[in-house]
Amino acid sequence: MRILAGIYGGRVIDQPPTRSVRPMSEKVRGALFDVVGAPAGLTVLDAYAGSGAAGFEAASRGATLVEAIEANDRVARNIEANARVLALDWGYILHRMTVESWLAAPAQQENKARYGLIIADPPYQQLDDDVLGRLANFLRLGGVLVVSHGSKRVSPMLESVSLVKHKVYGDSALSFYK
Repeated sequence: MRILAGIYGGRVIDQPPTRSVRPMSEKVRGALFDVVGAPAGLTVLDAYAGSGAAGFEAASRGATLVEAIEANDRVARNIEANARVLALDWGYILHRMTVESWLAAPAQQENKARYGLIIADPPYQQLDDDVLGRLANFLRLGGVLVVSHGSKRVSPMLESVSLVKHKVYGDSALSFYK
């Protein structure tokens, strides 16, 4: 798997050594950033980080800080190894916990509106509208929440944000909210 554009464009990252992760494909990642643009100067949250590819792509394209959440310890070690290879110690934070635990942590109760871009790529069977809606509360004004899901599923209905675009890429779909 490779990073598509930006300062790390063309660099290859290792995929997690497990079948439990479904990395966002290069095609879908490219499409995501074609729609939202470069996250230059933004703080980005990569929820359900998996391979870390979406967050690494955001960092490569100019995000000032990327926070990633990954619960699987084996997968998190792979993300950390890739971050070291990319020398991303300057602006990459990995939270080793579930998204639900991250949302419940006391540190998340203050200064909620801090992300210009949130990428949520949960395992399709774990797509939870309530959790996604709670993540949306962390968007800054004008920020974008991107939810990756199966193409046969309709876009999640979220109360605090509005669906502005829905794109299908084979078996995957992206829903964009503001």
